[in-house]
Amino acid sequence: MTTHTIRAETSVPRPLDEVFDFFSRPENLARITPPELAFELTSRDTRMRAGLQIDYRIRPILGLPARWRTLITEYAPPHRFQDIQLRGPYRRWEHTHTFTASAEATTIHDAVRYELPLGRLGDAFHDRLVRTALDRIWAYRAWAIHEIFAPAGEAAQPMVVGVAGGTGFVGGAIVAELRRRGHRPVALSQHGEGARGPLPDDVEVRTADVRDPAALAEPLRGLDALVIALAFPNSPMESPRRGNTFMAVDAAGTENLLAAAVGSTIRRVAYVSGAGAAPDAAEVWFRAKARAEDAVRGSGIDYTIIRPTWVYGPRDVALNRFLGFARALPVVPMTNRGRQLLAPVFIDDVAALVADALTDQAALNQVFELGGPEALPMREIIGRALRAAGLDRPLLPGPTPLIKAGAVPLSLLPSPPLTPGAVDFINQPATVDIGPLLERMPRRLTTLDAGLASYLAPGATGEVEFGTAP
Repeated sequence: MTTHTIRAETSVPRPLDEVFDFFSRPENLARITPPELAFELTSRDTRMRAGLQIDYRIRPILGLPARWRTLITEYAPPHRFQDIQLRGPYRRWEHTHTFTASAEATTIHDAVRYELPLGRLGDAFHDRLVRTALDRIWAYRAWAIHEIFAPAGEAAQPMVVGVAGGTGFVGGAIVAELRRRGHRPVALSQHGEGARGPLPDDVEVRTADVRDPAALAEPLRGLDALVIALAFPNSPMESPRRGNTFMAVDAAGTENLLAAAVGSTIRRVAYVSGAGAAPDAAEVWFRAKARAEDAVRGSGIDYTIIRPTWVYGPRDVALNRFLGFARALPVVPMTNRGRQLLAPVFIDDVAALVADALTDQAALNQVFELGGPEALPMREIIGRALRAAGLDRPLLPGPTPLIKAGAVPLSLLPSPPLTPGAVDFINQPATVDIGPLLERMPRRLTTLDAGLASYLAPGATGEVEFGTAP
């Protein structure tokens, strides 16, 4: 039986006591864990000390829950603590956290020793399954740590900007960009503080359920501007029973927000729509976006509408879903032959344009399509992502009708990885005309390879070394 090791280092420009305090709070582990694992702390006692047992729940496969129990075996603030797995997927898991300070930064050192169950059979799956999953976890962990401890900027005329959907993938990136520019972003989320994720601790999070119009006046109080970047959990997989549909959230939710914004202090709105939005579109998500756009135009508030194509980045649930298949399966399943053309746009470019739109007069009452600088077949996009992540897996195309039929039973799972509607969503081509945008608001857009390398390439987010114990 092999003992495997992980050694990682990440440095942040913050004092030792602050960094150690963050890591010594068990509830913060969810904030640095990839969203697809749906990490959930289930323990009530979280006062850190030697002997503390902490229970978690994760959903690593098909949304099905798995339990993990940790024991804190050593606690020596502010330099070190250690935990071991008492119950979970590993035969052995020992994690030592060490913190060292310099004049300008604190370095977080992680040292893990672990063994897999099932002896040689378990070891046989290590390199092609377990290590690739841990690669993703540690890369995301380093990225999230940098996001949480990123310094805020300063602005000559800072604005208070509410971001509806501000704890999600797109909204969270917009919050981070506004903060970097010195504005004061306020994240509006249905789940409030519990959805903070990788947002820095100094970002205010307000609870705001856009499906409840009577409860929106208070969350919008004192805002100078409003960004609407709504998304429901597990999008694009709708869940009508939970009220998570495109019409309920994107369309009606936007209408409710704007009704509450009229007559308030809000003087500028930026709406993140989608390429292809049209009232007569065959697909419900495009009709929902078009309905929301109508509400934006009719609000009487100065606005900018941005229609991005397929957005990708560290927290996306689209391209990362295919990478997840690659980490768990010997092949990457793909609907149809992947010939549809897409112009994927990097999340940082979306966030930068939204932030610009709130202050640049060139964006006033405009509608901009936004895509990346390259239009590529979906098959090529997935292949480049696999190469950037160091994953060698063949793509397995399948007939759409068969895949949609297979997705029907998956729809019954707590967090389905695929539904028939999502298959149609994935199969849509998405190319746009970025000429009008570049003419009015010139900018350099990130190429696909550069965007992927920024968070998938080895060492992109921190130094991680895998090995075996002597």
